[in-house]
Amino acid sequence: MSFWKTFGFHTVSAIDTLIESGDFTLEQLLDEEEILQETKSQNKKLLDFLTEPETLKKLLTYITVEPKEEDDPKRKFKYPFLACEILASEVWAICDAMYQDHSLLNVLYGYFEKDPPLNPLLSSYSSRVAGILLQKKVAETIEYMKERRDIIGQFLKHLGNASVMDLLLKVIQCEDSNDGVGVLEWLCTTDLISALVAKFEPHNSAEVHENAAQALVDIILVSMNSSSSPLIAQIESQVVLEKLFSFILTDELSSGLLHGLTVVIELLRRHVNEQHDNSTKVEELPSLFKLIVAHLPKLHSYLSLKTRTNNRLTVVMPLPSGEFEPLGFYRLKVIEFFAILIVTNYGSIDAEIMKTGVLSTCLSLFFQYPWNNFLHSTVEQVIQTILDGENEELKIHLLRDAKLLDRICEASRENDEECAKPKGVRRGYMGHITSISTSIINIATTTPSIERLLTSSESWTAYVKGALASTREKESKSLAYMPSDFAVDENEEGDEYDDNGDDYSPEEQDQFRLDQDDEDEEEDEEEEGVVMQSRRIDDGEEDTIESEVWEEKEIQDTEESTPQQQQQENQSQSEESSQKHQQQEEDQPQSTEPAPSSAPSQVNTTTEISV
Repeated sequence: MSFWKTFGFHTVSAIDTLIESGDFTLEQLLDEEEILQETKSQNKKLLDFLTEPETLKKLLTYITVEPKEEDDPKRKFKYPFLACEILASEVWAICDAMYQDHSLLNVLYGYFEKDPPLNPLLSSYSSRVAGILLQKKVAETIEYMKERRDIIGQFLKHLGNASVMDLLLKVIQCEDSNDGVGVLEWLCTTDLISALVAKFEPHNSAEVHENAAQALVDIILVSMNSSSSPLIAQIESQVVLEKLFSFILTDELSSGLLHGLTVVIELLRRHVNEQHDNSTKVEELPSLFKLIVAHLPKLHSYLSLKTRTNNRLTVVMPLPSGEFEPLGFYRLKVIEFFAILIVTNYGSIDAEIMKTGVLSTCLSLFFQYPWNNFLHSTVEQVIQTILDGENEELKIHLLRDAKLLDRICEASRENDEECAKPKGVRRGYMGHITSISTSIINIATTTPSIERLLTSSESWTAYVKGALASTREKESKSLAYMPSDFAVDENEEGDEYDDNGDDYSPEEQDQFRLDQDDEDEEEDEEEEGVVMQSRRIDDGEEDTIESEVWEEKEIQDTEESTPQQQQQENQSQSEESSQKHQQQEEDQPQSTEPAPSSAPSQVNTTTEISV
């Protein structure tokens, strides 16, 4: 309901007036400004009209049938937009009416039977409406799709369309909902996996490769917690994997390799061992690892290839430090693949990596591109995984055969030379080198073979005692300056700043509280004096204000004193007043007329105030 209807300020809307007239069309309703608001507020008269089969069919026509060139702009843009908003408004009456008549669903899903490419605007509208209906009616939609043959193939035909791709992913993700259990088993019967893998053919566009990879990755993630997923069994089958590798392992770097390795990486994550497995041979590994080992030299060779764009070498990029050729996403993806391959913790895989010389190539790229932080982070992940692992042979291979120690020492020396030059700049990988060096030193404390290797290297010893020690000392200092006079010992902090009296004896605590009370009273008196001094008193009101202040002070003193003290004070004030009165009479000249009885009190009061 709208705001005005809710709070009793109901006015008849233009839509109600139009509907009550009985002579109107759908286009006239769509021309009204409040059509979407009234739909979402579930105007009963409007919904009764919108849920009629003929009305719904006309709304679906606006988002599935392309307008003609001679049609007016409303037919081309306004009406399709409003039709999509109404059908996707998540109003239950509209969703329920769509499933009462399957001919309406046929109009909607029949749009995807068209040959590609689809109209981008209409495909986004149709996919959005289909996605909303799927979320509202999961079981009914899946049942309808099962009855409609080859609907998944129709989606795959438009895999290059992002909107249709999103709809397919929503269908796959229905497995996570209660009403969608069994979707993956049904998708197995549609030959979905083989069709997605076929999309990696080199002649397809990079967008098609990306969407196919995303669909496969989503299937893998949805099935991550299931050890018996039929779709995963299909993906990891020997036939499908061989087909995938044949498409992505071409003679040059391509988008098929980039997105195909993304799928392979997600599959490898399912086979990570928590403990190092040094007993399983290559022949006993799953099919995925067997194929990887067979194509390992080919994958390694990609790290030495130049990045190509449209069959041409990538243009050299200029930088203030000089021109260089970028690493590219393709080679970075290959290094990421090797990083996750090492994480799987298979000793036989580690042996193949050492045999191929992958680590040496990765380190060469690490130092060749001093400003590529993505590369540095990935290679450091590889190094840290090896150092933290249990394969001591792989650690020695990394430090000695791949020459990590020598490369670090050389890079540190070159960095010092660069920084010594005018306008010299510290190289981008130096922070990673410091982190790696620290990890190597820590590992050496628990691994004697590595400790012997480090102590036998004179350049490493000089680097640790020189550049590394200086860097670690600088990094250990606080960024903010703290004078030594203000430095506080952690062990003495509690005693030095403990002012709650816990360290005093009971007598000392009592005295401490008494002294504190005296200080508080003195502070209160000082504040009173400051307040009185800060008041500005006019000449004509001085006596009155001073009298009020002193009278208020006397009242407070009287309330705080004991009865005996009050009596003594009254007597002393009385004697004082008598003496002053007598003195005044002696000073005044004698008068023949008696003074009024009120005069002495006025004089006394005035005299007392002036004092």
